This record gives sequence, C-alpha cells and structure tokens, in this order.
Amino acid sequence: MFKKLFIFLQISLFLSLGRANEKMPNILFAISDDQSWIHCSAYGDLSIKTPAFDRIASEGVLFKYAFASSPSCAPSRSAILTGKNMWELEEAGNLLGRLNVKFKIYTDVLKKAGYELAATGKTWGPGSLLGYKNKNGSDDLSRKYTAETTEVLTGKAYNSKKLTNRYKGINNTDYAANFEDFLNNRDRSKPFHFWYGAKEPHLGYEAKSWKKERKKLSEALVPKFLPQVDIIREEFLDYSIEIEHFDKHLEKMIKALENHELLENTIIVVCSDHGNPMPRSKANLYDSGIRVPLAIRWPKKIYGGRVLDDIVNLIDLAPTFIEFAGLDIPSEMTGVSLVPLLRSKQNGLIDKMRDHTVSGFERHIITRRFGVGYPMRSIRSHKYSYIRNYEPNRWPAGDPDYYSSNMNIFGDTDSSRSKKFLMENQSNLDILPFYIRAFGRRPAEELYDMEKDPDQLINLAYLPEYADIKKTLKKKMNIYLQKTGDPRQLGHSPWDNYKFVDDVIYQNIDWQIKGRTEK
Repeated sequence: MFKKLFIFLQISLFLSLGRANEKMPNILFAISDDQSWIHCSAYGDLSIKTPAFDRIASEGVLFKYAFASSPSCAPSRSAILTGKNMWELEEAGNLLGRLNVKFKIYTDVLKKAGYELAATGKTWGPGSLLGYKNKNGSDDLSRKYTAETTEVLTGKAYNSKKLTNRYKGINNTDYAANFEDFLNNRDRSKPFHFWYGAKEPHLGYEAKSWKKERKKLSEALVPKFLPQVDIIREEFLDYSIEIEHFDKHLEKMIKALENHELLENTIIVVCSDHGNPMPRSKANLYDSGIRVPLAIRWPKKIYGGRVLDDIVNLIDLAPTFIEFAGLDIPSEMTGVSLVPLLRSKQNGLIDKMRDHTVSGFERHIITRRFGVGYPMRSIRSHKYSYIRNYEPNRWPAGDPDYYSSNMNIFGDTDSSRSKKFLMENQSNLDILPFYIRAFGRRPAEELYDMEKDPDQLINLAYLPEYADIKKTLKKKMNIYLQKTGDPRQLGHSPWDNYKFVDDVIYQNIDWQIKGRTEK
C-alpha cells in the first residue's frame, strides 16, 4: 500500500513539475556588443543583412525606441541584470567596477524558480563581483574578474566550440555550436535561460572585409556628425560584417530550437548593450550611443508582426523575463515589465506613460587626470533629447594631452579608423567641426529636436523659444533621478572615487599616486 502511495506521489510530483515547466517559457537572450539601433536591415540600413533579427521582428515585436541605461558595456549589462539604472548600482555604474551581490539579478530569480542557466561568449563585464565568496570560501572575485563570475551571474559557460575560418577581429568562439552543445546536454526537466553574448561588433575590424562580401560603399550608413568620406564609410561597412556575424549565429540558434522542437515555447530577445564604438557614439548619451535595436518573439503569448513606438529601456527586460516566467517581480527592480505591451495586439504607442526614458554615464576608463569621468544624464522623449553635462569644464572623450600606458588621448573613444582620421585632419577646416563635435568641450546643457535633427547637430538649449521645452524635460528628468536616488541629484559624485578592479593596468597613472588631489 505504501509502495503504491509512494509511486502515486512521485507521479503527481512529476506531472505537477511538468505542468509548471510548460507554463515557464525557455529564454534565449541574444545581445551584441556595441551596435547602434539603426544598423539592422529591419530599421532600414541597406548595407546590412540581418535576416535573423528581421525574423524575430516580423514574427514578434519590433521596438523603435529602445535605450540602454548607460553607453558603456559593464554598466549597461549590470542594469540589464538587475533591472536598475546605472546610478542605482554604486560601483557597477563604472566600467571595470564591481557589481555588489546585494543587488538582486533576474537570472538568479529564474534559477531559484527552477531554470537552468547557461551562456556563450561575452556575458557581464569587464568587472568583478563584490561581496561574493568563491568556491574556496575566499573573496577573490571582489578584486578580479574570472570565469566563475560569469558562472555566478549567467550560468555554465559553453565556449569550447571554436571557429577556424573567420575575419580578423571576430572572436573564435562558435556561438551557435556552443548553443547546440547546451541543447544536447541540458536538463530536459527544466526550462532554460541561455545568454548569447557576441563580442561583435566591438572594434577592431578586418580592414576591407566589406570588399570580400561585395558590399557597396555608397550604401554605408554613416551618421552626419561624422565626415562622409570613404575611409569612414569603409569602417562602417567592416563594422556591418561583424553585425552580420552576430546575426548568422542567431539564425543558426533559431534553427537549432526548431530542430529540438523548442522554438514555439522559447522567448527570443535580441538587443545590443549600447551604441557603436565610433566617435561621438559609445560613452555618449546621444542616440548613437544609447539607442539600441530590440525585438522580442514568443508566439505562444506575443501577437507578432507589430512595431511599437513606446519608449522603453533595457532595465525593463529583467521584470519582463520574470513576469513571463509566472514569478513575482522583486519590488527593488526599477524597470517596468514590457508584458502588457507584448500581449497587446496594437501597433504604435500603447502606453501613453512611456513617452520618455532617462539614461546616464559616469566613468568609462581612465583618460583624464585624477581618474575622473565625464558625468552626464539625459532624458529622451519622442521629439526631443535633453542632455545635462555636469562637468562641462572637462573633456568628454578624455584630456587632449593625457596618455596612459594603455590608451591614446581621447581614450573614451575607441581607437577606430574614424577617430584616427578626425585627429589627423583636424587642421582641415572642413573636418574641424566634426573633430570638435567628437572631442571638444560641451556646454552644460544640450537640447535637440530629434524629428528635425536626428543626428543631434544643432543645440537648441540656449535659444529663448525652447526655454519652456527645456524646463519641462529637465523637470521630468530631475523628478525621476530624485525618485530613483541618483547621488548626482544630491550633489554627490562617488563614481570618481571608485577604484578599477584591475589596478595593475593603471598602476602608473598619476591620479593614483598617494596624496595627489585635483586642483
């Protein structure tokens, strides 16, 4: 009798777990590295072919106005994981900072609910964990970024499969093969969350690779704040090759899900951590730095074929994943779930409250004396972008005469050919305005009409006729910053005093010499 009762309970438990797992979707989160929103064929870039992204967009939902919390890798990814703004994350608001384990992350919520976590490629970082005890009981991860850090945050790493034929600059990780490896070895009794983090299209690129792919120089989509010259067009086409590389692996992953009969119950989310690495993009709060591609597909619950005008932030993804898993969203998460938008059947603007978002930036790498950053906050509505530069006396890309042992001057701009062209041709009067926009000092306030001036060339902040618009946007931004506890709103700047996790790299930098203070 007891044996029959035991068998009955076992069967009941198995069936209940099965029903629970049926309600919990699998999640494939695909994130590229340094890709501006416009550089997908779904958004109109003729120089790029992204059929996988386009499929997710056409069968799911395409977001026209998606923004990163910060235009820097680790702060943006910290914000994605925690569902909190970069200024709420203390040291994790800086590149090469430390993410405190006191902040709840969505992957851990999923894991505790029964999800299997796994990843390939670039996940979180560069940085380290603060307050985490490693397998040996020590706090090594508080000072050093290791493979264990990735495992803690995003699950078991699948990186053993390698590519043998690729362009220079493209990582040798075979992302799709590693995903297939995971699918073959996963625990089939559990739903899964798989983080596909490409290291592309981060610099550097194989020069002239665009020619091998027979791309047309005339189709290169170069923003107007950069010179429309061949050397820059070529770099954007080489950049497009790496975006296509990311997309090709995503396409193979979608096919793998189909082969394993998992596609229909897998949420696929595709985005980037922030904008492209050329001058005036990455490490800037212009659209080219913070506006990102975003498409989401899940045929079981999402009515597809829609394009939304709601303004969303990547901090909204964490609560979205949690809600779709049928779990309670942690109250400490600032982001707002996208589930109501995704379950709607409408196009355009669904939630009228989603008419703006706020982003921020503090410190990227050491490119200024005394280790200080270039603090900024921005608010983006459908029509306007307002940016506040808290320290307009500083150089936004780094001091023009400051070298470290690892970076050139203007080090907050990656070492691209576009950057080199601007620096080498600044004496040319036709190029000088582009050089100044990229590297010159900026006023305390910037305001742009995004409908008339999408490349943000004409600052309207000090024109009397725009005073009321600026005042309204500034008030909205300040209310949000106050509500979310931004130290800047209280006049504090803790980010300048946070150390980098790898002090060895910066041991010769003068600001770290004991007793030195800013004058």
